[in-house]
Amino acid sequence: MISDPRTLLGLLDLDPIAEDRFLGAQPSDASSHVFGGQIAAQALVAAGRTVEHKVPHSLHSYFLRAGDTGRPTEYSVRRVRDGGAFANRQVTAEQDGVVIFEAMMSFCVRRQGPDFHRPMPETTGPERLRRIEEVLEPYADEQDGWWVRPRAFDMRYVHAPPRLALDDPHPQKAENQIWMRSSSDFTSAPALNAALVTYLTDMTLLDTVMRVDRRTSRGPGKVASLDHSIWFQRPADFADWLLYDQISPGAADGRGLATGYIYNRSGDLVCIVMQEGYLGSKA
Repeated sequence: MISDPRTLLGLLDLDPIAEDRFLGAQPSDASSHVFGGQIAAQALVAAGRTVEHKVPHSLHSYFLRAGDTGRPTEYSVRRVRDGGAFANRQVTAEQDGVVIFEAMMSFCVRRQGPDFHRPMPETTGPERLRRIEEVLEPYADEQDGWWVRPRAFDMRYVHAPPRLALDDPHPQKAENQIWMRSSSDFTSAPALNAALVTYLTDMTLLDTVMRVDRRTSRGPGKVASLDHSIWFQRPADFADWLLYDQISPGAADGRGLATGYIYNRSGDLVCIVMQEGYLGSKA
């Protein structure tokens, strides 16, 4: 888990190693598996390095294998199409020659057109909520202190996070809302802004499924992201709070689907997200 915003920015500063090939570093204090949001964000940065005068507008990806934090990740970009209004890129992430992630990404020029979106739901403001580390303080001795580790973003749950829901005898709804804010103001170019949003979108999205199924990211049972899609609408305002509004349409056959909407504090819709997760046996 990345605890410092500067570390996150450093991870998104990829090293070019050949034409359309880049190397992504790993955080020094990570667990054995690479966080999926990091892989997707680094992949978007790699693709953006090959595109001029266009901004990211969508990302569609598959997590094929777990990444190892003990090894750097190599990103290869294929220039699928360069048009006047759109550019498309395919990105493959590998470790030691083994593919762990595949994505298609699209970039577009900004232009005038219809401008409307799903309104931001009314909910409890972040000032009335506690940081996630404070809420989970009763579980500080579990998982080697995982629940209360410092985070790169101040996260404040409107609904009970999965660890609390695990102990709640009442039925849980397949919904979740979280306010997020960085301790640093990420003033960034459009591609980097979208990459930071991409990193955020993979955080907590499957909570909507885990709350209902009485599990957490640390168990019981394995939970893993299978695929991830994002439609970028507007830049994120990292100088203020962001609201991540999440629901799960359903789960079946050991898989759960989640949809999320990230809003700026002003109410503007930043992006729409969909992800399917694997739910392993609890036995």
